[in-house]
Amino acid sequence: MKKILVLFFIVFLYSISTNKVYAEHYQNYEELNLTRGKVLDDYTDEELKTYYKDVKKSKFSGWKTKFINKNVKATFISETIFSYYNDGYTPIDYIYKMEEKSENKYSFSATGSISVSKSSSKAGFKSGLDGSLKLSYTSSEQIERKEAVELKVKVDPGTQVNLYIYGEGKISNGVAAKYLFWIRSKLGGFEVFEVTTEYQKLEKVRI
Repeated sequence: MKKILVLFFIVFLYSISTNKVYAEHYQNYEELNLTRGKVLDDYTDEELKTYYKDVKKSKFSGWKTKFINKNVKATFISETIFSYYNDGYTPIDYIYKMEEKSENKYSFSATGSISVSKSSSKAGFKSGLDGSLKLSYTSSEQIERKEAVELKVKVDPGTQVNLYIYGEGKISNGVAAKYLFWIRSKLGGFEVFEVTTEYQKLEKVRI
């Protein structure tokens, strides 16, 4: 009996051990701006502790959740495809060839003992957290952009031409705790980022 109890507590402690799961791509964007609030990774441990107070009241079973930000609009530059500067005295005709790549529409991030599903067939959080958050992922498949592109640009003297991937999206994040028989088994933060619009943006700036 004692061995069973010891095994139970080892499994329990493992389930609440802290870890961090980073999102697939959006935390590596060159630029990400929110209309309000901030991303989960920017909250300090002390800030998260204040929100944990709302989910630490014990319950018999299931998840207790609290949103910090919900569907906050965001703009981003995911990557600069090319940047060309003409420091000469005559215009330059620049030709760039590229093949567009695919990118996930949804990305997920978690802290603490909350886990992100790594299954290719199911995107989201593990242990039923998605249902408790009442978040639906209408399409978790990748956005496919396979066509080849040839871009011709005239770069004037003293100017720089930048081509980058610009987009818009929505971020929801917060904290959650899971209970079983009034015992808390999971505690941490969660975040979902959804890409709503994405396109190439070309700009010419004078240097």
